[in-house]
Amino acid sequence: MNRFSLLLLTLCAPALTVLADPGHHPPFEPNGKPLPQAITNPADYGTRLIPVSLRQRFNRDLLSGIQDAPTEVVLHGWRGETVQAQLLVESPKGFQNLIGGTASGKGSLKLIRYTTGKGVLLPDIVDDFQTFPLPGVVRPLLLTYQIPATAQGVIKDTVNVFVNGTHLQLPVTIHVEEATLPTPANWAFHLDLWQHPDAVARWHDVPLWSPEHLMLLRPQMRYLADMGQKTITCTLINEAWQEQTHDYFHQMVLVFKNPDGSWQYNYAPFDAWVTFARETIGMRNATINCYTMIPWSLTFAYTDLATHTVHKPKLVPGTPEYEAFWGPFLTDFVRHLKEKGWLAQTRLAMDERPDHLLRPALEVARRYAPELQIVAACDRPSAINRDFADVSYAYDHCEQLIAELPERKEQGKTTTFYTCLHPVRPNTLMYSDLAESEWLIPMAAHYGLDGMLRWAFHSWEANPFMSMDHVRFPSGDTALMYPGNRPSLRLVVMRNGIESFEKIRLLKEEATRLQRQDVLNLLNQALAQFTVSRGKQQGIHEADLVQLDKVLFQATSALTTPLR
Repeated sequence: MNRFSLLLLTLCAPALTVLADPGHHPPFEPNGKPLPQAITNPADYGTRLIPVSLRQRFNRDLLSGIQDAPTEVVLHGWRGETVQAQLLVESPKGFQNLIGGTASGKGSLKLIRYTTGKGVLLPDIVDDFQTFPLPGVVRPLLLTYQIPATAQGVIKDTVNVFVNGTHLQLPVTIHVEEATLPTPANWAFHLDLWQHPDAVARWHDVPLWSPEHLMLLRPQMRYLADMGQKTITCTLINEAWQEQTHDYFHQMVLVFKNPDGSWQYNYAPFDAWVTFARETIGMRNATINCYTMIPWSLTFAYTDLATHTVHKPKLVPGTPEYEAFWGPFLTDFVRHLKEKGWLAQTRLAMDERPDHLLRPALEVARRYAPELQIVAACDRPSAINRDFADVSYAYDHCEQLIAELPERKEQGKTTTFYTCLHPVRPNTLMYSDLAESEWLIPMAAHYGLDGMLRWAFHSWEANPFMSMDHVRFPSGDTALMYPGNRPSLRLVVMRNGIESFEKIRLLKEEATRLQRQDVLNLLNQALAQFTVSRGKQQGIHEADLVQLDKVLFQATSALTTPLR
């Protein structure tokens, strides 16, 4: 092996574990309509490597035309923080080969792949470099550094990229600020991204809950845990959401009716999933959110052992039949949770169910399982859901929560917001401005909310590498992570927003302790821009985030000595 080949292997040593895809899945990257671009007749600056904003997307098949591009990557961050930059490689003659890395080996350099949303070609998939020719004349790259907890001063490095044999370099300077970010397990932000293990089993053609399945889930769930995820998503019953996703949500508790009319339950899938999340991934403090006593179809599957047939009766809350099914179920479920030592962390979870169904279902839950607290995603506040231990409201209703938050916080309750197919803006969809995914997080800080819920971490379409379109929902609504442990750019910038949330929290705590009203005023003034109404405006999100970055740097500098 020659020296050049050895250098390429060193440059490509991955920090992110990417898993191989089954061979039957289609090609690497689709074709699609071009991403709209302001500069329609860009100048040709030749083959080059330039830093660009991580909060923007770039056209694959048209040169950027960026003039006076910076000649160095300059980053600022706390000890323990993940700092990132987006780089563009432009090659007017295309990419017969492209490979790269950092001179120190301490930074991670990844290729950003394209997929389609609404037929438009969009950069969203963070992946390894490839060994075959790539389409287009522009390829975005993601540069990532984890600042060590003991770092001080300035970190220097160099990015090396080889395009068609041409060697491009870009110096990197990271200014380490005199403050330390806790590890994600100790972040306060309440992140609730719903998981869908069934989709991973389908994509990789492995049996559900097999050792192979859990092995494939491991890197994705570790990535999620490294974002500070606070929940484990469990489905007690079949299809809580009435088959709205490409992959089925199988029940994790198998229900059997004995010939004498009594019931028995098999918890093997539930136990395998929860044990995996808690012990293998390390999410021991996460709540175990169990969906749901009120599925959208109101049907509940069980196997009749007398006839060996599967029944799916429709059972409406408030009827004797509903209680006859759920009463024994909940009684045995509580018994099992006590045996496993999971009772205190388990929640009965509801999703966007109306009060006339919630009320009788809750009566049954409190009669047979009073130990279990309730978590719910609700469109808007109501007399019933205000008492839930953990409740998430739709984006549009954040301002209605301000009056209730002090009492809920005093009671130790969690209050978050969520987006789904609504609102049109801001959101985490494929057609959303990339900055919107990050902007949503400091908005939670502005309103004093505890965090954010998003309904789908990895509920993939048939082939998300070809298209993120869904038959009913907006493109990108169903997933933030791609198969093989490839995060989306939307997820990457969301994580950056969570780090900003934590910095805001810590700076406010320290400024309050030191009675630095000037620093509090500085932070509050920057956060005042992050409102529900402003978030719906087009094109404001990146500028708000740039200003917040400046304020976080200023506030950190003002409190440097106490934060050392």
